[in-house]
Amino acid sequence: MRPIFFFLLLAASPVEDTAGSSPQEDTQEDSASDKCKDKAESLKNDMMGLEFFLEDKKDYKTHCSYKSWKQPALPVYKKEPKSYLPKDCKSN
Repeated sequence: MRPIFFFLLLAASPVEDTAGSSPQEDTQEDSASDKCKDKAESLKNDMMGLEFFLEDKKDYKTHCSYKSWKQPALPVYKKEPKSYLPKDCKSN
């Protein structure tokens, strides 16, 4: 292997420099990471809640519109994403 090619390979390889980071920077990065994880979890719950809400609405109309059922509001679905439709009304 030619020396210049070897040098280019070493220069292109990713190396993480952690020696210069302070504990305060690490704490800030952890805090930002936690905030990002919380936002991602909230977004996931919102999307799943909306999906369950719409699926319950469709399944109710399709499978058991003859029964009386009051669908919970969308924020209820977002808070705890799950189906609130009675068991005997769900599609299999």
